[in-house]
Amino acid sequence: MKEHKTIEITITGIVQGVGFRPFLYNLANSQNLKGYILNRGNAGVRLVLQGNFQNIKKFLKNIEIKKPKISFIEDIKINYLDFQKEFNELEIRKSEQGRGVSLTLPPDIAICNECLKDMNDPQKKKYYKYPFIACAVCGPRYTTVTELPYDRERSTMIKFPFCQQAEPESCIQEYSDFTNRRFHAQTFACSVCGPHYTLYNKQGKIINNESIDSILQETAKIINEGKIVAVKGIGGTHLVCLANDETILKLRERKGERKYKPFAVMVPNLDVLKNDLKISTKEKEIITSFRRPIVLLEKKESFDNSIISEQVAPGLSNVGILLPYSGIHYLLFQYIGEKSLIYTSGNKSYIPMAIENKDIFIQLQDLAEVFLLHNRPIYQRADDSVLRIHNNKVKLIRRSRGYVPEYLPLPFEVEIPSALATGPELSVTGAILRKNRIFPTQHIGNATHLETYNFLKDALFHIKSLLQVKDSELKFITCDAHPAFVTTKFGEELANQFNVPLYSVQHHFAHVLSLMAENRIELDEKIIGISTDGVGYGDDGNIWGGEILLSSYNDYKRLGFLEYQPMIGGDRCTKYPARMAASIILNTLGVDESLKIFRLIGLENDLEYKNDELKSMVSQFSNADQKFLSENIPLSSSTGRIFDAVSYLLGAANIKTYRGEPAMRLEALASRGNPHNIDLEIKYSRKNGIRIINTSKLILNILSLLENSKNARADIAAKFQIEIGNAFAEIALEVAKENQINYIGLTGGVAYNYSFSRSIKEKVINEGFLFLEHNLIAPGDAGISTGQLIGGLFKYQKENL
Repeated sequence: MKEHKTIEITITGIVQGVGFRPFLYNLANSQNLKGYILNRGNAGVRLVLQGNFQNIKKFLKNIEIKKPKISFIEDIKINYLDFQKEFNELEIRKSEQGRGVSLTLPPDIAICNECLKDMNDPQKKKYYKYPFIACAVCGPRYTTVTELPYDRERSTMIKFPFCQQAEPESCIQEYSDFTNRRFHAQTFACSVCGPHYTLYNKQGKIINNESIDSILQETAKIINEGKIVAVKGIGGTHLVCLANDETILKLRERKGERKYKPFAVMVPNLDVLKNDLKISTKEKEIITSFRRPIVLLEKKESFDNSIISEQVAPGLSNVGILLPYSGIHYLLFQYIGEKSLIYTSGNKSYIPMAIENKDIFIQLQDLAEVFLLHNRPIYQRADDSVLRIHNNKVKLIRRSRGYVPEYLPLPFEVEIPSALATGPELSVTGAILRKNRIFPTQHIGNATHLETYNFLKDALFHIKSLLQVKDSELKFITCDAHPAFVTTKFGEELANQFNVPLYSVQHHFAHVLSLMAENRIELDEKIIGISTDGVGYGDDGNIWGGEILLSSYNDYKRLGFLEYQPMIGGDRCTKYPARMAASIILNTLGVDESLKIFRLIGLENDLEYKNDELKSMVSQFSNADQKFLSENIPLSSSTGRIFDAVSYLLGAANIKTYRGEPAMRLEALASRGNPHNIDLEIKYSRKNGIRIINTSKLILNILSLLENSKNARADIAAKFQIEIGNAFAEIALEVAKENQINYIGLTGGVAYNYSFSRSIKEKVINEGFLFLEHNLIAPGDAGISTGQLIGGLFKYQKENL
């Protein structure tokens, strides 16, 4: 064997924008290897190296051991070459447009500790108090990149050429110095050559554009006076203010439709919260990670004396907390002090954040007094991600900054090049299939609004562009089965545009499919999927939402569900839980007995139009004569609606001002209760092999419990959450045994409820079955687009392969 070898290495994974090429350069240099390193876009990084064989072996061994923490290596291919040419140096060559099946770009990364040190070091003049400081392992990525391969000229930083002269050294010197951690970093700059902040009034007139010191002093003064400031950041704009009663109520009044919806709170460090909120080891790990999401933390009993106002999350048992993740956040706290600040998305309700300065002024002129805006363009908006932790498992609520554009690898090979999913209608994400990988978009919102619908289009086509998917490579479009959804219409448009088939996938089956893929269920396996949420279009035309499905990747069979209940007034039952409760009581007891109960609990007082509305409901029910669909009264098996009705009856919520509010308030009530004080059992019956959970009897039992003043409402709430979970678990176990299935899983929006989820999980595990839950993909509707692609894929294969 010759002492010297030439080796070709191709590395794929998250290897762009994470300091990977500089890392490889320094590692190869330390082993005295010569040759070149080449960024090949989606095809990864290619190296051709020459040197001593033992040194090459050490180099290969240390790639995995010493790689940057935020990088991810999916595959390393090695090929020894019979190469005659000798290299005299080691170089990083100019990038090329390689085409691969993946994205090698990471998400946006929180500022690193080394950059924080530089930002606070007066000796490093160009970085001192410079809010846009970054390096090879931190800073904006996805939100600034226009196309791949990842280089400065293909990002919004092209607007800011490196300086040639600065103290202690120029940016071009740092970029070119392989011993510097900004060597070949693409999105860094300094106070000499980079972007800057300016403070404006709401008319767009400059208040201060002098030093960052004077700008921050003035901004801090304005915030401390109780005013609201719009602060432009990495992926959009935040509305920032003190987290006290007066300021929050002012913000709520200006937001209009945000009467009770919780706000996120940013704190300078976790010590500020140690007396107010509980934080587990896992929660601390996630909240301090490079992703820096908003994490829902449970309130301690001492929260009443907290520095955080109860108005942040009224009626809830948890608060969304995030830590600073960019220079401007840390700098603001230096001037404001150790206070908690509201950091909420800077947008009008239901409209995506504006990302261009002129649009930010227009959108937020009635919400903010002043505007702290920078001149670095944002190419893709990205909200802060939101999650909660269930026993060390991540439950993503909003998957966006810090996560996108990461992908889900499928547990099977895919023959087609690409496909596209349009998602559901609420809490939307879209998704792109690229061979055996699924790339969900960032959080989009509710697609019923034109601006949000356009955002969905833009986000989908941006990922399509980054993945270099040709139009001819798209083999199908997939969407929700609801014929009236805006995203279904969008799917039809795309199918016509690309001349490909459109496949609709039933909503709850899509939930289960995303769960199966995330848990790497094999092609020949089946699971029992418990899919519980608020609404999904069922195969029978009714509203589903409490489903037990025997599922494979190809199809499903409905083996159990919640008893159908009428929703008198349709969607008004979701806004006014009293209507849902009244609908169930009328359906169970009839008019005369129901009216007695309504008078007893004062139900008409919780309807928008009081007694007139109740009379109308009763009349509509009577006219239907149990033929509900003939009177346009939809039938629903929704778990969400049952949670709403119970929440109302127990006094937790009498109106829904934001999605999921009654169920969330019910969970907060239950957190104060003792389920062992209550005797409540939820029964189910069997009809033609289908199990049906009796929710009529459940509601009557709760009414009966309320007649006894010794039964605390919090205790009833706690017992209900556990018992409804037990009912689902018992049916799932029964049908799993009958069908010889090993896996039972939980998905859908109700899976965010901790007690409900835990009761199912414990029962399943105690019976010796394998329990499947989400950790990477959102259990709620944000995970639907992933399931749609899987469902569409198997429909396509059935027709074509």
